[in-house]
Amino acid sequence: MKLVYLSWECFGTADLLKALEQAGHESIVLTTSQEELLGPDIGSKVTEAVRREGADGVIGFNFFPGVAEAAHGEGYDYFSWVYDNPCVQLYSYTASYPTSRIFVFDSDTYLKFHNEGFNNIGFLPMAADPDRLASVISSGAENVPGSVADISFVGAMYHEEHDFYTRMMDKGISPYAEGYIRGLIEAQKHIYGADIIEGGLTDRIIEDMHAALPLEPQKGSVITQRTLFGEFVLDRRITAEERLDMLTAIGERFGADHRVELYTRDAALKISGVVNRGTSDFAEEAPRVYRGSRINLNISLRSIVNGAPLRCFEIMGAGGFLLSSYAGDLADLFIPGEEYVYFESPEDLLMKCAYYLEHENERAQIAENGLAAIRRSHTYLHRMKEMLG
Repeated sequence: MKLVYLSWECFGTADLLKALEQAGHESIVLTTSQEELLGPDIGSKVTEAVRREGADGVIGFNFFPGVAEAAHGEGYDYFSWVYDNPCVQLYSYTASYPTSRIFVFDSDTYLKFHNEGFNNIGFLPMAADPDRLASVISSGAENVPGSVADISFVGAMYHEEHDFYTRMMDKGISPYAEGYIRGLIEAQKHIYGADIIEGGLTDRIIEDMHAALPLEPQKGSVITQRTLFGEFVLDRRITAEERLDMLTAIGERFGADHRVELYTRDAALKISGVVNRGTSDFAEEAPRVYRGSRINLNISLRSIVNGAPLRCFEIMGAGGFLLSSYAGDLADLFIPGEEYVYFESPEDLLMKCAYYLEHENERAQIAENGLAAIRRSHTYLHRMKEMLG
């Protein structure tokens, strides 16, 4: 098969192109940008490339309605692997086209669309390329767990100024709605592997939220206000609070005697006992952090209900030890306690950090088993065969 690859500022480009070649497919790179992919002219640009190259279709990360519209009109396939969750563009009528061959990494998202009749959307977990990761990890000191950090977290903290939740509360909502929302948030913090936010938002609460924060679906989108406020406002807020609270607790408990490090966009964020190193380059620096940390944390974004985010695969693919918030898909794909470890509460997180900092051999064996599992079943080559098979 010959496919045009949509190359933009995304993760995984080199890994996917390599896997396509290994799987016996030919790819032609079409360089673009996220802004262009969301713009009005992307359809004609993609179709021109397909015609010029005599390609069978298009492939790329995330989903872009303009590409789907063009593929539907011209009759070629658009293979879309969505690694963002939520992905607002997925709530487009173009996602229902039979030429839109969409793959999502969270089984909860898959079921949500499947139950609405979207039979062209499939479940496809993320992946890693252990060989590439090994090539960017320096031999010597940085190849040893503990050389970079004892506990590390690489990811966004979602503490931007004027975020949706803060803007909504600053604008003012009724005391009843504010109390109700806080109750939902606190309840969700105690539940992993299930979402109670969207189902818990009543029409009255949504009306109050919308009055203070008039979010509206994009043109051509079929997303509901319930989903908009649930996934883009409240889930994001829960994640921001959880990540800050958990790292604060880890810093207080372990920061005096162990190196606890954070790699995030907000370089000014200060957490006692935690060293904020600022942004970590995904392709070059992050693999070294994963391999050089005794414990690598994954605290999933709350809009990811069951899925295993790309971070989990990259950590294990780099030979790092993964300690993740509970996710049903992760527990189905890997053996808990043997190939990775999950936590079910902030207290459980602290207990397991303490345990695996003391049990070095057990921790190292789990990291080794996780890497072996990636090589055995979860590389990009495995996924390309599944997607295009």
